[in-house]
Amino acid sequence: MSTTPTPPPPPLPAKETPSESIPESTHDSTPESTLTTQSAPEPEPTLDRQIKMLQPPSNAPSKVELPESFFKLTANEIKSLYKSHVDSREKLENRPLKTQKIRQAEELDRMKKYPRTTIRIRFPDSTILQAVFKSQEKVGDVYDFVKSTLKTPERKFLLCLPPRSKLVEPLQTLYKAGLAPASNLTFVWIDKALPGQQDVPVVTQEYLSMMEAMPTPNLPSPPSTSSSPGPNNYTLGGGASSQQSSTTKKTGSMPKWLQKGIFKK
Repeated sequence: MSTTPTPPPPPLPAKETPSESIPESTHDSTPESTLTTQSAPEPEPTLDRQIKMLQPPSNAPSKVELPESFFKLTANEIKSLYKSHVDSREKLENRPLKTQKIRQAEELDRMKKYPRTTIRIRFPDSTILQAVFKSQEKVGDVYDFVKSTLKTPERKFLLCLPPRSKLVEPLQTLYKAGLAPASNLTFVWIDKALPGQQDVPVVTQEYLSMMEAMPTPNLPSPPSTSSSPGPNNYTLGGGASSQQSSTTKKTGSMPKWLQKGIFKK
């Protein structure tokens, strides 16, 4: 007698578990681009260079060429310079030691007094280019600006601080270079002019169109040489001197030292 296998019991239905509610995010639903924009530092506003091109007046005195002997120091000047150098050296050695952090803080405080630097560049044709820079900008920034104004930017040039200081450190700040708050620089060509460049203007037409006359200082008018009566009814140029001469004649024409020698006996 064959036995029929008993079928397995049906599986029990799985218990339904309540779905866990996902808590809402407590963070602001701010787009990532907005967060990136807020965290990025704001770019500094572009400084207005306040560019001016100045033309000296036609009646301005010509530049006087000084001889080489003018720049030679005398013995007294050398002694004075040496003494001032020794005094400044002693002050530096005797002052209390400061950390680099303190020196940097003092440097920033001094720079805050002169945040801007006005620079005038005198070209070989006597025209002057004026512009404003931040005192924290580099000397190289001034070179780049001047180069952008040149008619022949491929020519090499040098900027000098009279009488003989050459600005040759491009990474030095204007404050460190001693240009703040205002300085006059001299433009000097290093390369010789090629054929056809002798009569070419130094700057481009864009800057030539900005040319304006340099304001002349108000000089006091010279005193009048007319013989109009002055105070106490003295005439200018004659009255006072004539009275003084007459007074001298009355007191005697003999000098006092001679009178003492004669009447000493």
